[in-house]
Order: sequence, then structure tokens, then C-alpha cells
Amino acid sequence: MKRIPWPQTISPAAYSIQGGVVHSTTYDDPYFASAGAMNEKEYVYIKGNHLGRRFRESRKITILELGFGLGLNFLSTLDAHAATGGDCVLDYVAFEKHPFEKSDLRKCLRESIGAHARVDDVIAKLPPLLSGFHRVMIYPKVMLTLIYGDAAEYIKELEASVDVFFLDGFSPKKNRAMWTPRLFASFRRLAATGATFSTYSSASDVRRGMIHAGFDVGLPKGFGSKRNMLTGTFRGENDSKANGSIPADLTIVGGGIAGCSLALRAAELGMKVRIIESGQSAMGRGSSNPLPLVRPVISLDFGPRGQFSWYAYLSAMSFYRRLSLSQPIGWHESAGLQIPSSDVEWNKMREAVDILALQDDVLKCLDDDSDSFSKLNIKHSRALMIGQVGQLRQCQSFILRLLEGSSVEVLTGKTVSKLAMDSGRLGIRQDSSPFQVDGELVLCNPQDIKRLLPDTDLKLQSIRGQSTQVVGHPTSFDFPICGDGYIAQSEDGGVWSSGTFDVGCDSIECRDSDDLKNMARVNNVLKFDGKSPSLTARQAWAGIRYATHDRMPHAGRIRGGVHVLTGFGSRGFTWAPLTAEIVLSDILGLSCPVERSLKKRISPLRF
Repeated sequence: MKRIPWPQTISPAAYSIQGGVVHSTTYDDPYFASAGAMNEKEYVYIKGNHLGRRFRESRKITILELGFGLGLNFLSTLDAHAATGGDCVLDYVAFEKHPFEKSDLRKCLRESIGAHARVDDVIAKLPPLLSGFHRVMIYPKVMLTLIYGDAAEYIKELEASVDVFFLDGFSPKKNRAMWTPRLFASFRRLAATGATFSTYSSASDVRRGMIHAGFDVGLPKGFGSKRNMLTGTFRGENDSKANGSIPADLTIVGGGIAGCSLALRAAELGMKVRIIESGQSAMGRGSSNPLPLVRPVISLDFGPRGQFSWYAYLSAMSFYRRLSLSQPIGWHESAGLQIPSSDVEWNKMREAVDILALQDDVLKCLDDDSDSFSKLNIKHSRALMIGQVGQLRQCQSFILRLLEGSSVEVLTGKTVSKLAMDSGRLGIRQDSSPFQVDGELVLCNPQDIKRLLPDTDLKLQSIRGQSTQVVGHPTSFDFPICGDGYIAQSEDGGVWSSGTFDVGCDSIECRDSDDLKNMARVNNVLKFDGKSPSLTARQAWAGIRYATHDRMPHAGRIRGGVHVLTGFGSRGFTWAPLTAEIVLSDILGLSCPVERSLKKRISPLRF
């Protein structure tokens, strides 16, 4: 499959409001019927697909909407889902070529439907206007995957088993691209057994297109004064996508940030989860970094790695933010700086910012002509301001408490020595005792993977990194500063400096030479206003991380019920939440949160 170039330019929705009805000025068509926005959506899409009953009877429902618009169908679906108790996993996917800016969306919803209990929850979690796939968690069992771009182009990149199709683009007369036979034909690949669809349109071309896609089509009464609408049921068979095949149990080998992210998310979705960790505690070894950052790296790498890195950064910010609302995890958000190492790099960073075309509160180039630049206390004359950077301060103990308060079982000091199949069922040997695996198995520890899968070459290499807490600097600064490694202020007044990079080294002994490199980083970045700093190393940390030869992670199925989640290098805290979501989506039959072509690029079988 040919990868869609990324990023693509996203033009926000252009609109007008007339008598409480929001109109698209691009397509000269309203977003909803003047007879009542929410009433129309409930009649056509909720009742048209019998969603109340199906939410009560199903473990998961995947809905695909063509035309997210104002999010009215999503809000109506949330109401119907909550009315049935919210136990069914709601997997909602929506295409939108012209998404609203958040402020405009809030204004339009206020004018059209007034107050709604869930509007603020939804708008707060919407991604920036960046093309491609964006998975956001609205509630633990409600996920929204927004695909910003042309549905006719991006539909080939969607991997999903769709139970319900909402066809809600603008009128076929005004927006032909959303109602083409080619687009309808793609539904045959995506539809689950028994899938249904509904649409306000009764156009004969739409009816013929859905029949050709494999649906039995009906023509019931339309909403309000509209004579008819279309509904239908998929008559094909997709047994591999049956709802009843969702596994309930998950065993995870490796209790680092990858295994813990996966375990916490799987428990939220109702799975019975067990972590087996060979160390004396989860969140040890390479995941015991005292101050990891969650941040994007701004460069002209817009290939698969750059694209994945942006998706992962946005997903991680959402993941840790959501966890921190239920219990403290040492999470702190602020702006951050990325400093160029040369004129060439600065020009590339500026070009990348222009291509990404994000708002200034997301990315902004600063130089010493800027009014606020002198307040940054740095020795550089140029920097890129990143609107949101996450810091996890001593997060390991907090994440352990989250695990203790969840349904996750954690077994420590246990080594998995062998994988075996017995009568078609997967088993492992834990120390000297056999152990039968119920459900799926995910291997997250690189050392275990090499031993348990000797015939699978994941091309992993060890990389040693050291961080040093530096004290004695007389300058305070508000933001993490990134470039050649990073520096970030700790709560006790010191500065953590990190950035050594030793490929092929497996030693975790802290080195004085690396302390000197990390102290030099602080001295080279911070301005001391003529004061002579006396920098010293208070403490240091060293850890081993594993990366692949192509610097992309491994996330996916190896064989049968065995999956791999590893190879993050120094990006573990940023990449773990999204890759965990990719693996879980595959296990549970949910839509994939990234493009099919991108999923192949992180498959553990790609080499």
C-alpha cells in the first residue's frame, strides 16, 4: 500500500450561523436539519441502528462516521451509551476533512444545541488540526479516533471491524466526494458480520452504492418533513471479526513503562491482567529514569518515524493527563524549548514549523528580537517554543500505586524461561513451574524476548544513557530545554541533565565522565548573568534501553496469541501509551489508532 504523504494541509471549517443553524460556507449546506439538531441525530443514527439495544447486548461496538462536523452524532451516541450503563466498549471512528477550531466548535454548539453535559469533556480532548489519525480517550471505555483528511483517500488506511456506519456528509448534490461508489465499496472490507448503516439521504445513487457494497437496503420514514431515509444491514460474512471472540485475559511479561501502560489500559477496558516481572519491582531498570520528558522532536523527518513520533507524543500527553486526574503520578505540564545546534538546523526547524502549520500555542519560533526572549535565561539567540511538554517527576512509585489500586496482578521476582504450545493452548514456564496462559501474551522485556523467541530476529541493540542531577547553578528557568539531550528543573531546586548515548553498552554503573558531560550541558545552555557557577553532581542514574536498527518500535503480533511491545530506545515514556493502544486494539478487535501502512512499519515481523 502506498503511504499517504504526511502532513497534509488541513483547512478548518468555514461556517456561518443563521437562525441557530450552522451552515458550511464551503459546501453551502447546513450541518443539521432546522427542525432540531439532536432530535435529528437521535432519530436517523441512534434509532436507525438500534444502538440502545446493541449497547446493552454487546461487549464492543465500532462505529464509523463519514463527516464528524460539529460532533452531534458523537454526542448523541455518548448519551445513548451512558443510558445503557456504559459497560460496552465504544470505539468511535470519524473522518473530517474540515475540522473546527476548538473555539469555533464551542461557539457553534452553544448556538445550535445550548448546554450539553459532555461538550466540555469532548472539546478539551480534541487534537490539534494535524492531518492523519488521532485516538483520544473520552472516558475509559469510550475512545474517539478522528481522522483529519479526505475520507476518499484515507479510507484505505483504516483497519477496523465496523459494526455501524453513520453516513452524514453534506448533501450528495453539494459534496459528491463523500458519496462515491469507490468509497462505498471500501465498506465491504471494513464491515463486521451483521453491520448496519443509516443516513438522512434517500438518493438513488447512495442506495445503489450501498447495495453494491453488500448491504440489504431499506427506505424508512425520514426525520421531520423528510419523506425517506436509508438504512441497511450487511449481508456478507466476516467471521474473523465476530464480536464474541474478544479475549478477556492478558498476561504481560515485563513490568517497565511499556508493560505498565498496557496493563493499566487493558484493565480499564475490563480485561483480567497479570504482569510477570523478573526484577524485584515493576518500573525498574530502564524505566526508572528520575525525570523523563514527553515531548515532540521538531525536524524535517516527515517519514513514518516522524509521523509516528507526533502521534505518540499527542497520545502520551493525553494518557498521562488522564491518569493524573484519578491519582497523582508526578505529572507536570509546561511549555518547553528546543534549541538548534547550528544555523542549518534552525532553518530546518523553521521549515518544519511552516509545514506543520500548527497554531502558535502549539509551536512558535522565537529569536532574540522577541519581547519575551530575554526572560528565558539561555545563552542561545534562537529557540522553538513547544506549547506542551510533560514531565514525570519520580513517577515510578506513583505508577506502582496505580497498579496496586487497579485489578492488575503483579508478580515480581519471576523469570519466564520458556514458551510452549500444549494441545493448541499457549503456556509458559515460570522459573521451574509450568504456567498456562489464558487469553493473550505480550512480551515487553527485551532480554526475555531474545531468550523466549530465539528464532525471531528483532534487531535490537542496547543503548546506555546517564542522567545527572546538577546543583550549584544560580539561575532559575521555567521550561525544560531540549537539544543535545535535555535539562529540566527538579522540585528540590536541582537540574536533571540527560543526554549521553552509548550504543552497545550494557553497564549501568554511573560514570564521572558522563557527569561532566551532563554538567557541561547545563553550563552551555543556561545564562548565569555574570555569576560564576559552581556546578556539582548531586546524584546520577544510568539505564539501558533497547532500540531497533531503524529506530522504530516493535508493536504487534508475532504468532497466534503472542505479541511484542518493545524497542523504544530513549522514547519509552512517549511511545509506550500509543503502542500499547495499537496492541490492545488488535487483541480486542478495535479499530487501529494509526494508519495500516504505519502499523506495518512497526510490526515485529518487518525485518
